[in-house]
Amino acid sequence: MVCRILFPASITAELLAGARALSLADRHHFDLNLSDLLDKSTPYKRNWLLYVIAARQRLERQQADFEGIQTLSIANSKLIKWMTTGRAS
Repeated sequence: MVCRILFPASITAELLAGARALSLADRHHFDLNLSDLLDKSTPYKRNWLLYVIAARQRLERQQADFEGIQTLSIANSKLIKWMTTGRAS
């Protein structure tokens, strides 16, 4: 019973969070409004919710990877400059 109560709340929370935190390829899942989505079958809603959660996590991982690459690139640039000029900055 608790699962049935939390399920619509989770869907509502994800819809309120919006598509901004998703990649452009994943934003089409927000084409439905809340009432249309809640009228869908339970398997559809479950899959929708799981997909949106996975898409958010995927974007977070991609952003973390990008920030790591960016940091590494800056460090590599500084190392190359030091090696070629003998100066740190």
